[in-house]
Amino acid sequence: MRIHYSVLGLILFIAGQLHAQTDSAAIKPITPKLTVTQYIEKYSAIAVDEMYRSKIPASITLAQGILESGNGNSRLATEANNHFGIKCKASWTGEKVYEDDDAPQECFRKYPAAIDSYRDHSDFLMKNSRYAFLFDLDPSDYKGWAHGLKKAGYATNPQYAELLITFIEKHKLNRFDATKISEEEDRELKEEKAQQLLAHGKEIEVNGVPGIVAKAGDSYASIAMTYDLKVHQLYRYNDLSKDAVCQPGDTLYLKSKKNKNDIAIHLVAGTETMYLISQRYAVKLEKLLDRNKMLVGEEPEIGEQVFLKDNRNEKPKLRAAIPAAKTDSAQKPEIKPDPVVAKPETQVVSAPKDSAPNLVVYEDPKRNLETLPVVETPVNRIDSLHDFRENLSFFHTVQKGETLFGISRRYGVRVDAVKYLNLLESDSIGVGQRLIINPAIKSADTREPQRIPGVHVVREGETIYSISKMYNLKPADILATNNLSDNRIGIGQHLVIVPGQAPNKPESFIYTYSAGETWFSISRKFGLTIEELRKLNPKAPEVLQSKGSLKIR
Repeated sequence: MRIHYSVLGLILFIAGQLHAQTDSAAIKPITPKLTVTQYIEKYSAIAVDEMYRSKIPASITLAQGILESGNGNSRLATEANNHFGIKCKASWTGEKVYEDDDAPQECFRKYPAAIDSYRDHSDFLMKNSRYAFLFDLDPSDYKGWAHGLKKAGYATNPQYAELLITFIEKHKLNRFDATKISEEEDRELKEEKAQQLLAHGKEIEVNGVPGIVAKAGDSYASIAMTYDLKVHQLYRYNDLSKDAVCQPGDTLYLKSKKNKNDIAIHLVAGTETMYLISQRYAVKLEKLLDRNKMLVGEEPEIGEQVFLKDNRNEKPKLRAAIPAAKTDSAQKPEIKPDPVVAKPETQVVSAPKDSAPNLVVYEDPKRNLETLPVVETPVNRIDSLHDFRENLSFFHTVQKGETLFGISRRYGVRVDAVKYLNLLESDSIGVGQRLIINPAIKSADTREPQRIPGVHVVREGETIYSISKMYNLKPADILATNNLSDNRIGIGQHLVIVPGQAPNKPESFIYTYSAGETWFSISRKFGLTIEELRKLNPKAPEVLQSKGSLKIR
């Protein structure tokens, strides 16, 4: 065997330097801070990836991450890779950290890597019906997104939308909204989408109209993106109003329903409503009502005939009015020969043309947002439904006689932090000027130590993946060189970095994935392509289960 003495000598030198620094590092841990610029450089690629996956502007995601995590320097970001203050909630089964927020020692999610936090943030917005119509906006429309987030109740700060827009424009974050991804990244995203389609199951067809059955965790936004639809199209195809909520077991059509059905008559049973009958037979609700001489909100008595093909001469007998918003536990009768849903289902009744204006669905996404009811959350109330820690940033309007020094003392931050966050070139400020203040960003001084050759000191918020990208190495190379069995690292930890070296790699490195992870997300986490990952795991299922393991190397 030939030994490369130059490489061996470098490693021995590094080891000696590493040993010499161990004692001093133990006495005084190195905790350099990230600046806004460093945060942008480090996480902009993830934000762009998420934009192509979810249609959320990269500028919005970056601005929220910076302002919420204090440039990635908050305890949640450094110890839990949680950049958006996402709380645990009952559905969370992963690791946890606790921190005072609305109440003492609230539970927050802890992620293996920052990319998991970004994906969870996108998924939260996609799965919450309040934000559905935002996904019809163009990804470059950061202003529409900012105002839509505020209107939907994302934050209680009355200036939240303006704060996001100001920060995005000061730091030119909207330049990332025009970023193009590579052909390989585009191919990987399409691969992930194909997996999502496969995971969703076989499409159904009723009355010649294709559809699907909603599963747990589905939302109108996620279904629309999976099937290349606009959210407003999905609503209109299914006669849904803006206050509709996607429930598991709901039948959702992917094209417009028909005006009639070849089946002539349906006998009303149980708690069936005209809406559920229209969904069962894939007939437009408006046409079904007209065909039976009925008005919106009227429901036929049990045993009455509902005409599906021809027009009635008179309306059927009506039962007592039921709430127009939704039918509770509406039982879908058996469907022959093509059952749509074989279990009880809760559906939201549609809002045709005679409904209240703020419930009608329009083709113009901005009009849909304008007519959405405003979600008001009291500022001083602990909201058990709020999944995010309240945003830390706010505006300070300069008053007569105020100085940067006085303002910084008032909020417990340094002058350089205020200047850096607001891109001020001098200490001069004017009356009425608005300054962004973030108590989590106390200083712009990173105090970054001098690096020695071949050694990387782990900084707050860094992961094996991000460090590997910094040095153009594979994550597995860093793991092998430092004899690490997994990707867990700590702040201040010293990692031996040998650029260009191909060290002896361990035979295998096994990663245990959890619910929600896909071939694409795992491949991105470890700097591999989906093809490379699949070759390493030829017997793994096409669609990853809720929990399992994959060979990474």
